[in-house]
Amino acid sequence: MKLPKDRKNDYSMEAMVARADFLAQNSKSYINYLTDSSIDPELTRGNIESIIGFAQVPVGAMGPLRINGEHARGDFFVPLATTEGALVASYNRGAMAISLSGGVNVAVTSSGIQRAPYFVLENVFKAREFVEWVELNFDKLREVAGNTTDHGNLIRFNSYIQGRIVYLRLHFTTGDAMGMNMITKASHEVCKYIRQHFPILNFAIESNMAVDKKPANINTILGRGKSVTAEVRFTEQVIRRFLRTTAREIDLAYHRQVTGAQLAGVLGSNGHVANGIAALFLACGQDMANVSESCVGYIYTETMDNDLYVSLQIPSLIVGTVGGGVSLPTQKECLEIIGCHGDGKVLKFAEIAAATVMAGEISLAASIVAGDFTTAHEKFGRNRPE
Repeated sequence: MKLPKDRKNDYSMEAMVARADFLAQNSKSYINYLTDSSIDPELTRGNIESIIGFAQVPVGAMGPLRINGEHARGDFFVPLATTEGALVASYNRGAMAISLSGGVNVAVTSSGIQRAPYFVLENVFKAREFVEWVELNFDKLREVAGNTTDHGNLIRFNSYIQGRIVYLRLHFTTGDAMGMNMITKASHEVCKYIRQHFPILNFAIESNMAVDKKPANINTILGRGKSVTAEVRFTEQVIRRFLRTTAREIDLAYHRQVTGAQLAGVLGSNGHVANGIAALFLACGQDMANVSESCVGYIYTETMDNDLYVSLQIPSLIVGTVGGGVSLPTQKECLEIIGCHGDGKVLKFAEIAAATVMAGEISLAASIVAGDFTTAHEKFGRNRPE
């Protein structure tokens, strides 16, 4: 048995429903809600294959969140898609604490995406010679890559020699697109040009050193996607009134939790960056697998008089505002709520993402310290069927 296919139009409503009916009969189940959507399956061409319906995840909004960024400035209501009760309420509380403290300062410190082919040479001496050749011919390689795209630019590379194997970590800018498909094509043309002009024995388009969709130290050190940093100085009054604790208690808790994370071997030091990133990504049409690297975040805290200074660094935030799934109907609407759909918006979106994460971090930390973490989840986070 095979899934039904429509050779004329496999993205028609009829083709989608036929597959859903087939699966219902095969599994002896009843499918109703998967196919019950106002979205035309035709719009998903290029986003999915063998479509059987739409997963309809609830979307909430938190805010207003005051952001003092270079690209995102003002008060924002941020859409978050999740099935985890208490999450939106927690982020909303964090947004209030940030806004009452004057807002969150955010800056994108670097931008770019990588593809990392490997090359097999005759021996270590040829490997070293190859790296020197790449350095001398980099302008030509940049030209070859540029001929494949109007939006991508090869701007630099890092080389790593392991015996007769050379790893090249190619660094591209990609405009407002996340850009992996764009740079894969460009990188492949670069590899073909190299093979024609230098005596390599073999190559592969990806060595796993770009570290796409996996957390890795190299992405923390060199950056991947958008590297973003944010800071807030929470006032004593806000901490006492809305977070029900003190700057000193939150600061002590963070430092103790960093030690716990080190003992556990955690990459990054944060409370739950993944929660905010996943909810924002799902609402706004980002590649969900990129949560794995985008959720690596580093929190730093210190007390200033009786205020609390908190900074956050996200070194590898993988986002786009064109291409991929961002123009599907509900995803586009969510991006438009925060003014981030289309060209010229990706840096703004990156700043909003970091600011959103900051709201979740301060709320969780305060909740744990103040002792209401469990009661909040009991109140908002338990689905009790009638």
